[in-house]
Amino acid sequence: MNTFLAFVHLLGLVMWLGSVIFFSFFTAPSIFKVLDRQQAGDVIGAIFPKYYGVGYTCAVLTAGTALATPGGAGGLRLPFIAIMAACTFYAGLVINPQARQLKHQMREAGGEDEALQNKFRSLHGWSVRLNATVLMFGLGLLWITAMGLRF
Repeated sequence: MNTFLAFVHLLGLVMWLGSVIFFSFFTAPSIFKVLDRQQAGDVIGAIFPKYYGVGYTCAVLTAGTALATPGGAGGLRLPFIAIMAACTFYAGLVINPQARQLKHQMREAGGEDEALQNKFRSLHGWSVRLNATVLMFGLGLLWITAMGLRF
């Protein structure tokens, strides 16, 4: 049973990190390079619910298996997972809906409302920082996990 839990734990962690890395460094930059700004934003907006869904699922799997494994929640593991999960859920459930609403308002205003644009840039900045936090703590958690592996 411990092997199964370890497998699911690692799977959740590497999928979580992989999705952040792939989206942040490959998907989003490529989309914004190929499409105009508005179309790229629409595509990214369509991806976000799935992106955050993967993050939520991986957070639950990673936390659940850490808690279910003897010693799996010890040391920095659980605090790292908690920080990653909090950032993922906040970005997906709070920041993303606010940003979508602002984009809608900006389109209704013809894209000329500077106050809305500034608020959107602020939310985008928070989203980027939260995503970076997930990545950094995830890499730390992966390192801690790798230190305990036996080959």
